[in-house]
Amino acid sequence: MFPKINQNIFLNVPNEDQSYRSIVAEIDENEILIGFPVEADLIGFLPDGTELEITYITSGSLYRFHTKIVGRKNDTIRLYRVIKPSNDRIKKVQRRDNFRVYTNLKLNLNDLELTTINISAGGALFASNTDVSFTKGEGVSGTLFVPNVQSKVTEAIAFKGQVKRIDPTEHDNIKNIAIEFTHVNQRDQSKIVQYCFERQRQMR
Repeated sequence: MFPKINQNIFLNVPNEDQSYRSIVAEIDENEILIGFPVEADLIGFLPDGTELEITYITSGSLYRFHTKIVGRKNDTIRLYRVIKPSNDRIKKVQRRDNFRVYTNLKLNLNDLELTTINISAGGALFASNTDVSFTKGEGVSGTLFVPNVQSKVTEAIAFKGQVKRIDPTEHDNIKNIAIEFTHVNQRDQSKIVQYCFERQRQMR
């Protein structure tokens, strides 16, 4: 399944320690045109022939394919021309809801200060004292503090969510609570995805 025009994608470049955010501008029979990465230090530094791994989310699932740059095009924005893969070269990695990474990030939820156990583009898991009242199906609102992988500045991402699961732990006074994001700004969701990519790479 190909990405859609104007969809955010992520570029992994061989020998690079991080991913770069881009966008799909055009798709034709043989090529996909993608925007230059928004990170200024990479603009203009990918020569023809550079191999790329492109990752994106479509219909709630994560997809990935390998390609290479075959040229450039100057349009309203500067574009890379990359080879369009055949359908059988596009790999479905895993469902977005299961694409989660273990990480301890600050989470403010219903005026409580908490710490995540893991996060994904679709939600988060955190631990809470049993004297804090949450119920399954409850609507919540909060802020997740996510490090920006480029600027290293922590960004506050506001969201609305729903409690999906409450699990006991081996500690009598601690429970694990899973929430699903029901509303997150699309740009902010892309920041979470990019952080997850980087965190997963670091853990390999």
